[in-house]
Amino acid sequence: MSAGLGVILGQTKNLFSYNTKSLLLRYVQTSENVNPKKYTASILLPQTKFPSRISGKKRVDMDKYLLEKCGFSELYSWQRANLSEPDFVLHDGPPYANGNLHMGHAINKILKDITIRSKIIRGQRVHFIPGWDCHGLPIEMKALISLKESAMNLTSVEIRQKAQKYANEAISQQRDVFMSWGIMADWKESGCYFTHHTSYVINQLRQFITLYEKGLVNRDFKPVYWSPSSRTALAESELEYNEQHVSKSATIRLLLDVLPPALVSLKGHPVYALTWTTTPWTLVANEAIAFAEDVKYCVAEDSEMNFYIVAENLLNKIQEKIGILKPSITITGTELRGGRYLQPITGLSSPFVPGSHVTTAKGTGLVHIAPGHGMDDFLIGLANKLPVLSLVDENGCYTADAGPDLVGLNVLNEGGEAILNKIQSNVVHTENYQHSYPYDWRTKEPVIVKASKQWFINTSALKQQALDSLQNVSVYPVCNSASSTNSLTQQVKMRPYWCISRQRVWGTPIPVLYYRDTGDIITNRDWNERLCHLMQKYGLDCWWELPIEKLAGKKLLRELEVDASELERGQDILDIWFDSGISWSTVLPDGKADLYLEGIDQFTGWFQSSLLTSIALQGAAPYKSLFAHGFAVDDKGHKMSKSLGNVIDPEEVTQGGEDLKKKPAYGVDTLRWWVASHGTQHTLVPVTEKLLKGSAESVQKLRLIFRFLLGALHPYPCDTPIEPEYHYLDKYLLHQLYHYDKRIETLYSNYEYHNACRVIIHFVANTVSALYCHLIKDRLYCNSINSSHRAGAVDVISEILAVLTRSLAPILPHLAEEVWLHHPDNLASVPLFHSAHNLPKDWDQPSIAKVIENALDIKAAITKLATINTWELAATITLNPAQYSIVTALQQDESSTTSQLCELFQLSAITLIAKDGIEDAVIDLKPIEKSLCARCYRYPEPQPGKLCARCDDIISHLST
Repeated sequence: MSAGLGVILGQTKNLFSYNTKSLLLRYVQTSENVNPKKYTASILLPQTKFPSRISGKKRVDMDKYLLEKCGFSELYSWQRANLSEPDFVLHDGPPYANGNLHMGHAINKILKDITIRSKIIRGQRVHFIPGWDCHGLPIEMKALISLKESAMNLTSVEIRQKAQKYANEAISQQRDVFMSWGIMADWKESGCYFTHHTSYVINQLRQFITLYEKGLVNRDFKPVYWSPSSRTALAESELEYNEQHVSKSATIRLLLDVLPPALVSLKGHPVYALTWTTTPWTLVANEAIAFAEDVKYCVAEDSEMNFYIVAENLLNKIQEKIGILKPSITITGTELRGGRYLQPITGLSSPFVPGSHVTTAKGTGLVHIAPGHGMDDFLIGLANKLPVLSLVDENGCYTADAGPDLVGLNVLNEGGEAILNKIQSNVVHTENYQHSYPYDWRTKEPVIVKASKQWFINTSALKQQALDSLQNVSVYPVCNSASSTNSLTQQVKMRPYWCISRQRVWGTPIPVLYYRDTGDIITNRDWNERLCHLMQKYGLDCWWELPIEKLAGKKLLRELEVDASELERGQDILDIWFDSGISWSTVLPDGKADLYLEGIDQFTGWFQSSLLTSIALQGAAPYKSLFAHGFAVDDKGHKMSKSLGNVIDPEEVTQGGEDLKKKPAYGVDTLRWWVASHGTQHTLVPVTEKLLKGSAESVQKLRLIFRFLLGALHPYPCDTPIEPEYHYLDKYLLHQLYHYDKRIETLYSNYEYHNACRVIIHFVANTVSALYCHLIKDRLYCNSINSSHRAGAVDVISEILAVLTRSLAPILPHLAEEVWLHHPDNLASVPLFHSAHNLPKDWDQPSIAKVIENALDIKAAITKLATINTWELAATITLNPAQYSIVTALQQDESSTTSQLCELFQLSAITLIAKDGIEDAVIDLKPIEKSLCARCYRYPEPQPGKLCARCDDIISHLST
């Protein structure tokens, strides 16, 4: 808290106690034979019913009251009907309909709400449709978890029904919490989007067939991340990496049966390629050894005259594992071309091939290639026309094709050991190796890579156009824009393909039929439209319920000249990233948003899936700007989790815990201020009791200032209208308000909400509180009701209140609406957001600012010199001609006791002198000879026990 804010807040606490005696003792100088109580009725004290503090259950009740009283639920519809285009379009990335909301949800939804409220308060209409991601394995698993073994006997439709019930219950609970946070939207079901609703699914089916017709989606046999624990394919974005994973790694020697030309001198000697792998179970599908073309390889001899090929710079590390090796020949990677080796399982001859992914960071510099079990391996296999073998089933166990001694073994456990035992003569070293390994983010179990028949989007055909489109996309926050943009472009560049099929039932079915015998695909637009019609008529479950002849229809069966028994429906559903990534085509009016605002993880998720589908279907990015916020973490930077016990529940922040003394109810405003202050500039967003308490204190400081401003507007009765007369200080404050408003508008436009919070607090503490409110209190309290000078100050306070409330309203709508309810002019209780307030350009007066700011520099010097109350001092101030010409705008007479300069300096008398040859003001302070007025404690009294002329005139008029 600044010293200035501390002063004025200390004053307002006493001021708002309405204890007249204490007020007069504080503000009125008493003298002998003068009773300060006699002047009580003449002091125009602030009056308002706006409470200085609300805490505990009252805070929770007030938040609920404001939601109902101030039109929170109707604001979205109101602004759609009353504000003008063009719309600002913010597309809501759908939260998952799974479980309770956490602080990450609070960061996301509140930042979105601040964004759209900042547009509406400026008179711009917004388009914002909240949504939910409702399909996928987590919901399916949660819905079945309580059923345990009985879930195994459920039909596909029964599983879907239970998953839908679970999702709908989660949506209802989450929606209620979003509404309690003041998130502005049309929260009726018709005002939201849901990825499991019929209309949404039908749109997906139509977009899918368009992609199919364009040749951008196809079914192929490719390696994908596969979760044995979930028995489905996964996308990269559905993985989390376990840094503590331990694999049984092995160094394997593979005997060359054909030497490359560079090694023909070793003919007759056993020559081995050394390779290192952390997945020995994949050796069953080995088809090649890859080398790096520009790496130097060493052929080294052991004590038994065996020769081993290894990267030259890794030779020492290899010797630590298998013993002394004597270097014999050095060759480059390209010289390994033409060499062949014996596959360790089958004994078949396999080639050496170049691999751009091969490095010498670890291992041996030679990499075994299994095209069916690695992304890079697969691409190398395609380039070299290698077979793609996948001998692992959906449970992660070897199939019968792997051999009778391996069938049924889990590849991540006993399968790997069985392979090493099977090729024992080839194994020269094994070790437990800790490294980062992909896990299923839902089951927390390790995944494998295996080739299978899946549906893919051809990202290669989209990459360049996607990358080009990103050149026109702005990324926020600006401080992280370069790294964020680079992250997204690298993700797009590196993505070889996108697997969009999943092997579950809770989702959108991929709309294809297959020939039962051959597996060939059957689909077209006409049949797809028939399927859409069936879903509208019978519901989405009809894909699993209707007989195949009903699904196919007579027309299709006739065209194919087949019987329905020859066909089967597809068993795959669409990836949930396709589900949500296609949302722009359903929700956005023209397929494009001004802004997508999500967590930084969505560079690999929704930002990317939305981009690729949009490029494929409409040839452009679906967004003009991206904003990526960070993750909520504890005070040590750890991700919040129940197992660590470091979770802070946003509902507990707003409503408190069971024991309100230990877990106070901070209210919605504190949660929103914390989000705005900390949620926009860092990748890790700390959630601590200290920060929450600090946010609560900031809100409380603002509340006290608003209480003062509201109290100052109390409409004291006056017989005749008063024409306000503005002092230079009043005009200066309007000038400052004008530029403050522009600054706030810019910060909101650039999504710098943390800076908006900082600017708001600084302006309130210094310009409003410590400067203006402090300096006008004499005019406000002690001038007469019909004083034009007092009316000028009150008018400026009214403007301060209007501008401050609106600048704060996007972040703290509850406080802003509560303030507006107590505004003396708001007799009809019109919500703040339903009102408009434009700042006139003539408030911008640099010449006024120059006068006041020069005077304030002199005032700062006076404050340093003064050792007693400055109202008890008179000053002679000598200035150079330039200063004198500026300051005399506040005091035309050489000497004055009533000038605006006296008010500004809070001195009883000032004499101004102009003098050449001096640079800084020369200030001479002297105590006044008389006592201060017993009523206003500003002007010297003419005689002991008497009032100053101003106060005497006021009291005289009151007594008549």
